[in-house]
Amino acid sequence: MAALLGTAGCVAAPGADPQTSATPGTGDTASSSSPSTTPAPAGSVGPTEQPPLPIVEGPLDERIELSTGFVVELDSVTATAVEAETPGDVSGPAVEVVVTVTNDSTETQSVDSAVVTLETPDGDLGIPTLAGGADHLAGDVAPRASAEGRYLFMLDPAEGRDLTISVNYAAGEPVAQFTGRTP
Repeated sequence: MAALLGTAGCVAAPGADPQTSATPGTGDTASSSSPSTTPAPAGSVGPTEQPPLPIVEGPLDERIELSTGFVVELDSVTATAVEAETPGDVSGPAVEVVVTVTNDSTETQSVDSAVVTLETPDGDLGIPTLAGGADHLAGDVAPRASAEGRYLFMLDPAEGRDLTISVNYAAGEPVAQFTGRTP
């Protein structure tokens, strides 16, 4: 105990790096591979936002092939109406989007973090809802296999609207962006 107390108050020489200074009485020195304790320069800041993801665009009725080997297509985009089913749900006009992703790569890939969004050129956002039986993409997609997801977005009016539907099948991967008009 006395030995620990005796070395606890030791201070490195001015200008010496405490990580590489010898501890008196031990004969040991830190190796040169020790992490640096030098603080970051004042005013420097790390990344504040995610770098933009590559976007591949196409019309609503085309397949979009991504550089990752995934092919994304919209099987249907239809105007519909949903009925509230649980507390917090809202009834009203909506757009139903059925998305199919096909894995043309050689490795199994997850779609658990898939995000599908809907926006109109005038800035209206389709509000995602689970009312009406939405069934989102989920799970792993094996090579040469496909998965389907059904998304519902509250949008008033839903018929005859120009819109952009973006599909990001996995976090950090390219985005398939479809544009067109609801029937």
